[in-house]
Amino acid sequence: METVLFGFGATIALVGAIIMLSSKNAVHSALGLVLTMGALAFLFLLLNAPFLAMIQITVYAGAIMVLFIFVIMLLGADKLDLRERFPVVPVLGTALASAMFFAIATPLLTNNIDLIEPPPANPQVRFVHAATDIGNNVAVTLDGALRSQPLAEGLNLREVSNFMTVAPGDYTVSITPEGGATLTSPISLTAGSVQTIVAYGTGDAPSITVVPEDLSTVQEARSSRVIVFNAFDPDISISMVNFGSEFDENDTATYANNIPYGTASETTTLIEGDYALAFVRGEGSSSVNPGIDNVLAREEAYELERDQSKLIVLFAERQVDGSIRASVDPLGVMTRPSFGGPRAIGIELFTTYMLPFQLLAVLLLAAMVGAIVLTRHAVTPVKQRVNVRRRVARPLTNVIASQTGHQVVDDAPQLPAETDQREPSGD
Repeated sequence: METVLFGFGATIALVGAIIMLSSKNAVHSALGLVLTMGALAFLFLLLNAPFLAMIQITVYAGAIMVLFIFVIMLLGADKLDLRERFPVVPVLGTALASAMFFAIATPLLTNNIDLIEPPPANPQVRFVHAATDIGNNVAVTLDGALRSQPLAEGLNLREVSNFMTVAPGDYTVSITPEGGATLTSPISLTAGSVQTIVAYGTGDAPSITVVPEDLSTVQEARSSRVIVFNAFDPDISISMVNFGSEFDENDTATYANNIPYGTASETTTLIEGDYALAFVRGEGSSSVNPGIDNVLAREEAYELERDQSKLIVLFAERQVDGSIRASVDPLGVMTRPSFGGPRAIGIELFTTYMLPFQLLAVLLLAAMVGAIVLTRHAVTPVKQRVNVRRRVARPLTNVIASQTGHQVVDDAPQLPAETDQREPSGD
C-alpha cells in the first residue's frame, strides 16, 4: 500500500510539473505548480512528517503562490506567451529534465543501488561523578588502543560531563582525583551505543559501571524516558514511587521496582509534568513494604520535560559529621528530534543548512524581480516639445472680451513674423 500511495503522489507531482512547463498561460502554469506542491505535501505525510506537510501547503502552495499569481495578474502576464519571447526556455527545460531522468534511471537500470542500512554511528559516552569520598576536581580520560582522550576535567561531585563521540572499541577509563591515585576500569563501546559511565560508592576505591541510554526519538507524545540507577547502599535495593494524594492510599504508582545496588532499572516512559517522587527500600531489602516509613530520599517537585532521556542516580552523600544519607542527582539530555518536526527542522536549518537557507532567500527575491522584469510591458517614450507656442483657435484677448463685454488691448510686444504662430485676432 505504501508503494501504491507513493506512486499516486509522485504521478500527481509529475502531472503538475508538466502543466507548469507546457502551459502558455502564466496563471495556468502557477496553478500547475500549486498542484505539484500539494502532491509533495502528500509525500511528506507518507514519511510521517506532518509538520513539513502543513508548511508545504501553507507557505509554498499558499502564501508564496498567491503572491506569484498576484504579481502575474497585476502585470498582465497571463496574456503573454513567454515561450515566444524566450524560445530557448523550453529547450533548456527539456535538456535539464532529460539529464535528471538519466541520472536517476541509470543506477536503477544497472542495479548499482546499494539499499543496505547505513553503518551505525560512532558510540557516545559521558561520565557522572557520584563517588562521595574521592573529592572534587576529578579528571577522567579514555585510554584506547591508538590514543588517550580527555573525557572530563575538574569534575565535582554530582556533576556530569558532556557526551563525547569516540570510535568503537575497547577502552580503559582512568579517573584521577585531585591529589589521589588514579583508578582504572575497562569498558567496551560498540557502534551506535550511548553509554554513561557512573563512578559511585564510598571509600577511596569507588565502583565504576556503564549504564546504556537511548537518545532516539521518543515515540509517545509529550513524554520522556526515565532510568533509575541505584548507587546508594550494597545491602539495599530501591524503588521509585509516586505516593500521590495523602488522602488516597490506592493512588500510589511505582515507576521502578526493586533495583539492586550497582544496576539500572528498565526504561520507563512518563508523560511530561510535575511529579512528587520518592525513593524507598525495595522488596529485596530488609523492609518488604516500600511504604512512607522506608523513604530514603524525595523529589517533591520534580518537573519532567518532554523529549528527554533522564538518568536519576540515587547515591550516598557523606555529611559533615561523617554519616551517610541518600541523595538524588537527576541528569537529563535531549533525545533525537522526530523527523519532520519543528525542533528537527530548526536544528538542521540553523546549523547545517544556514548558508543554503540564506541563498534560497536571495533566490526567491531574484525570482520575484525576474518575474517583474519578464512581464514588464514596453513603454514608448513621448518626445517633449520645447520652446514651441501652442496654436489656439481663438486668441486669449477675444475670449476675455466675449466674457466681459470690453475690448482688451494686447500691449505685449509682437514676435517676428517667422516665429509668431498665433492665429490673427480678426479685429
